[in-house]
Order: sequence, then C-alpha cells, then structure tokens
Amino acid sequence: MREFSWTHTNPSTLQEPDDFPVTRERHVVDRLRHAILVGQYRPGERLDQGEIAKQFQVSLSPVREAIRTLSAEGLVTIYPHRGTFVTERSPSEIAELHFIRALLEGAAIRRAVPHLTKEHLSRLEEILQLADNTEDFITIQSLNHQFHQTIYTACDQPNLLELVMHLRNKVAPYIRLYLDSGMRSEAWASHRRIYEACASRDAERAEQEIHAHINQVCEGILAALREQAATSGAEPRVY
Repeated sequence: MREFSWTHTNPSTLQEPDDFPVTRERHVVDRLRHAILVGQYRPGERLDQGEIAKQFQVSLSPVREAIRTLSAEGLVTIYPHRGTFVTERSPSEIAELHFIRALLEGAAIRRAVPHLTKEHLSRLEEILQLADNTEDFITIQSLNHQFHQTIYTACDQPNLLELVMHLRNKVAPYIRLYLDSGMRSEAWASHRRIYEACASRDAERAEQEIHAHINQVCEGILAALREQAATSGAEPRVY
C-alpha cells in the first residue's frame, strides 16, 4: 500500500488548511488533490479506489465522490471499463497552458506590485530563505505556491486569481519532472529575481521576470518529457 506524508490543504491550493472540522468527503478530496498536485501520484498513474479508501480509513463512497470532483477539475480522467487515472497532458497542451499562464500571471503581478506592503515583501523573503534550507519536495512545492499567491493576492482581483490558480493546478503534477531534472537551484534563482523586481516596485520588470520564469518551467517540463520518452522508447503524445 502506498504511504503518504500528508499536508492538509485547502481546495485547489497547496496551503496549510484552516483549523476546522471537515466532512469525510472534503477530507478525502483535499488529500487526494494534494497528492496529485505534488506528484505523489504521477500523470498517467491509475488510482486504486480500494487502496485509497483503506489509506483514509473510509468507505468507497467518499472516494468515488472525490474522484468525481477531481474529474470536474481536470485533475483525473475516468475511462469506462479501465478505471481512473491522473490526467496526462500532451506536450502541446502543456505549452499552451504555460502560454496562458504567462499572460494571466503577468497581468496579475503587474497589478499586484504597486500594492505590495512591507509585510508582503517580508513574507516573500522568508519563503525564499525557507526554500534555501529544505530538500523536501512537498515543502518546496508548498513554498512555491505560497510565494506566487502572496504576490498575486495583493492585486485584489479574485476572478483573475481564481483563473491563475486553476491553470497552475493543471500543470502542477508535472512540476516534479522539472525539479527532478536538476533545475531546483535555477528555479529559486528565478524566484529571487521576481522578488527583487517586486521589492524595487518595478512592475514592468516583475512581469518580464514572471514570463521568463514560466517559460523556463515549461521548457524544463517538455525537456524532461522528451528524455522520459527517449528512455522508454515511446514518443511524447501530440494531438
């Protein structure tokens, strides 16, 4: 049975949850979502509902409900007579999602920079320091999410933020490929450049840095997928 080191998260995020009781259905969907977002379940991996039910010590009913919820979010794909799998994305889809991310996150950071407070900047610096002192992948993923959300929430445009988070979740299962390919130090160097642009109140530079960062991540994921395909002898899916 697969063992997990869980961090309880709010829906659609990698943040620590608010401290309040949740239903069994919410408990399962939050944790299963989190496992997918941080790469504990890899794209294309089959989800065994019986195993998940045993892991959470629940019946199959809340697991099935969680699967339906995550299917609606695009994180899992249900194939009749085959089962449920973590959604795989073609290289062209991954490139498209990052292109849209760059547009939306560029807009979000440009609008956020003028509203960043000393508290925002202090929190960003703290996140960078924490990232420099951990090798734990799940912690790194959580810090990455907190870094970007700390910036974007300052623009106070919830509909834009919802779109940004939805797109980030769609590609999140592939981030592990990027970081496992040896790009961790460069990824956080990129975060540092974003922080410096924000600290200097240079919205145009911050937008440029976020574009460069997202393009770098996209290129890293696609390169890792090509290497993975070459090792397995399969061609990356394109449609």
